[in-house]
Amino acid sequence: MQGFRALPDFVFLAPMRSKHFRFPVTALAGSRVSVILAKTRRHRVTPRYYFKFFLTTLVAGILEIFNLWERIAWRRRMKTVPMVKPPVFIVGFWRSGTTLLHNLLCCDPDTAYTTTYQAVFPNVVLSQDWWLKPIINLLLPENRPFDNVHMDMDNPQEEEFGMVNLHALSLYNFFIYPADFDGIVKNETYPETYTQKDLNSWKKKYRELITKAMLNTGGTRFISKNPCNIARMPLLREMFPGAKFIFIHRDPYHVAESFFGFVNSIFPGVQLQPVPGSFNRDRAVRFYAEIMKKYFSYRDLVVPSDLVEIRMDEFLHDPVGNMKNLYEKLDLGPFDEVKGRIEKFLAEQDNREKNHYTIPEETVLLVNQYASDILDRLVYERKETTVQAT
Repeated sequence: MQGFRALPDFVFLAPMRSKHFRFPVTALAGSRVSVILAKTRRHRVTPRYYFKFFLTTLVAGILEIFNLWERIAWRRRMKTVPMVKPPVFIVGFWRSGTTLLHNLLCCDPDTAYTTTYQAVFPNVVLSQDWWLKPIINLLLPENRPFDNVHMDMDNPQEEEFGMVNLHALSLYNFFIYPADFDGIVKNETYPETYTQKDLNSWKKKYRELITKAMLNTGGTRFISKNPCNIARMPLLREMFPGAKFIFIHRDPYHVAESFFGFVNSIFPGVQLQPVPGSFNRDRAVRFYAEIMKKYFSYRDLVVPSDLVEIRMDEFLHDPVGNMKNLYEKLDLGPFDEVKGRIEKFLAEQDNREKNHYTIPEETVLLVNQYASDILDRLVYERKETTVQAT
């Protein structure tokens, strides 16, 4: 992908790329064994997935020696990485345009970001990329199953996929343990529910992840794309004084339906529990409403000059012009120096085949039921349906 600073993969492996989002192990293969065991104390693996869990733990165990090597070899270097520029956190809800915005911001050579490789192997990102990246590129599908965006180990990635490997607590545990979705939302999403010990360890691991991202990509300003961070806005302001926030939003009907499809496309590749029947559109829309209401309660805590809100449909009418405005409002540096990179990236995206889907009346009904106030606050037209609420 043009615009990103990337180490070349082994070219002869490219034609062998996987076409499916299914793996013999879960994403926890890049974790440490101690973290995996900590998760199993909270979440039970279903017997039908025992072998997948065994392979996952085996791979993590084999990688422990490399994890130890990286901690020893890079410890001193990591302590010398300064964060001289405040980070930028993209906090839109899933499927709201966060990926496009993140990719555009990462066209800037000054940007540091979590790559897909770091998200999968956050413990060895600095030392083992020469052999691990080509192998994992073989296992990844060429395009993400839910939106046809090209996948590659060097592409920008939301850091929660890395944090689920670094810490026992993460909202993304629900991809692995979908039967525990409600408990994970309640106990692992909001920092205020953590014990002080868990909170301190989470902050330490998050800073470590950002430091490694800066070393890995060579950037000096960290750009985060992580919908989970909506629930952490007060904590992030405390951890990173002067941090900037970008909230991007999209029509709630489209977001709710797309989110439901997105989550269900991820489950087959990583799950260690069956998906319960209770994870349906009703639950997905209620989760959307819950997280969005958290955002509205937190945004007034942010200094107005440190927050930009973007409407996705308006942004797409003039992405280059809107990126220029974003640079100016958040003081991200000279826009003219990155304009050409952004234009080149956008031109390449014009050839991408986009997924199309219809919004069922059930989703319209549920959004009207649970998120009517969000429609009003974000100024989206209410859709009508012939289906009656039960």
